[in-house]
Amino acid sequence: MDRWTGIDEFVAVATLGSFTQAAKQLGTSVAQVSRRVKELEQQLNHQLLTRTTRTLTLTQEGKVFLTHARHLQHAYHDAQLALRQRDQQPSGVLKLTAPVMFGERYIMPIVHDFMRKYPKVSVEMLLSNEQLDIVSMGIDVAIRLGHLKDSSLKARKLSTRNTLVCASPTYITNYGQPYSLNELSAHNCLIGNSRTWRFLDATRERNISVHGNLICNSGWALLDAACKGLGLVQLPHYYVQTALQQQKLVEVLPNFRPEPEGVWALYPPRQYLPTSLRLLLDHLVAQFAQQNS
Repeated sequence: MDRWTGIDEFVAVATLGSFTQAAKQLGTSVAQVSRRVKELEQQLNHQLLTRTTRTLTLTQEGKVFLTHARHLQHAYHDAQLALRQRDQQPSGVLKLTAPVMFGERYIMPIVHDFMRKYPKVSVEMLLSNEQLDIVSMGIDVAIRLGHLKDSSLKARKLSTRNTLVCASPTYITNYGQPYSLNELSAHNCLIGNSRTWRFLDATRERNISVHGNLICNSGWALLDAACKGLGLVQLPHYYVQTALQQQKLVEVLPNFRPEPEGVWALYPPRQYLPTSLRLLLDHLVAQFAQQNS
């Protein structure tokens, strides 16, 4: 039996001096109040009330227990109040992880604004391109890019990312521009973490093997090489958008862009999210929506 069972009923009866009045106050039946008080007495192994057809009095044990029961009710009320105040002004430490470049450029500025809004929240950010085990590491939120693996983690979609193939005007002048996927074999491709590039050919996804004279796991380095005319590059839009605007790069094969991938916030499943975490997730969603509008 729940250790709290009967306490509210007993206090109401003792205070009002009536099972009927207690039932009205608690919004339940007289039988329910009587049953709960009896269960409480059985759990305590003490009689708390002396009942006759006309009178209802507290036993000595009932008087002692009433004082402590009221303290319990006050403590519970104070705990509820503390949580409501915490909701109004979230605090505590949030542990986050995100891919290095995306975290530096996009996530942390949003997080910094969140921290300005809620100064009692502290943040520990681990920037890593590894797929960390957020549950075992006690991480509250992981920012992940692309297609998600099946898992027990909860996910909220923040945005999407497009992947583009680009080249500099100088490269196109010197080596020409590909218009079909078959032409990629004749071009120098600047390679990142994968030697295959993803495309959407009509409605069919295709992975094309590419080759080139530069392999590097830094998107910024590949971007610089492409701007300097060394070859074609396939990168997410946030790497190349400024260079495209400045006409340092030109998108090629635009009709074969792969399907956009998701930008996700992953977090461990839990029945109730801490207020600070819930507000941060809402803040991330709102900020990405504003950027994309």
